[in-house]
Parts: sequence; structure tokens; C-alpha cells
Amino acid sequence: MTPSWLEWQNPRELCRCNLVYMSLRDFLQCYIDDVYTARNPDAARNYIADPCLRHEHGHLVTMSIEENVARVRDFLALASTTQFDNVVLVDDGAHVVSAYNITFGDGNAVQTVSGVEIFRVVDGKITETWNSSAQPGAWG
Repeated sequence: MTPSWLEWQNPRELCRCNLVYMSLRDFLQCYIDDVYTARNPDAARNYIADPCLRHEHGHLVTMSIEENVARVRDFLALASTTQFDNVVLVDDGAHVVSAYNITFGDGNAVQTVSGVEIFRVVDGKITETWNSSAQPGAWG
């Protein structure tokens, strides 16, 4: 039987231990919290399959987990602070879609970009991502 979210005393423990049993919305939030908010690129190994397909505008990229960890590390190196806000989350049981805002900067200058990503999650791992180019400004 699949445990319900309310059965857990500590939702953060669920993020680390039982990714297969949580809702995709909770899975995505844990991914953001554990990897980006905690600034821990190596934690991506807990969430991203090896390999993982990234559908970019005009092409498809197959990335190993090492390439994904490096991608996250490079992103985090761009700014000393990052904050993700999922403005809209939708899931269909196999995919989760986020319309997001990311605010980042170095303490002196801060900027916000927005975009949309679609994630396919299989057995508790992101196996595919459809990624639109982020645009300046927050969702209106």
C-alpha cells in the first residue's frame, strides 16, 4: 500500500527516502529544495535518471547523470542566491509541469526570469525534461 503524505511525521525525510511514493508536485518541490535551494548539485543524483533526455528548442540532448550534475553546478555558480517559485504546478501522474519564476543574484544585483518545464518521472527519477528558454521578468 502506498503511504499517504499525511502519514509522515517529517516531509523532508520523505524527500530523501521515498521519492516513488510521493505526488509529482511534492517530488518536484523536494528536487528544487534538495538540489537548488540547498545548493547541492550532487543531490541531483537522487532525482535524475542516468541517462536523462532534455528536449530543448530545436534539438534533443541525452545527458548522463555526471553531465546533469555539472549543469546544475554551473547554474548555481552564476549566483550566490537562488529562489525558485512554482507559480503553477500541474501533474497527470506521469508528468509534472511547472510555470516557474527564478530570482537569483549576488546580493547586490538580483534578477528574475520565468519559464516552463515539463518533467517525466519514472520510478522516482526524472527521465525526460522539456525545457523552454527562460525569459526576463516574473510571470504576470
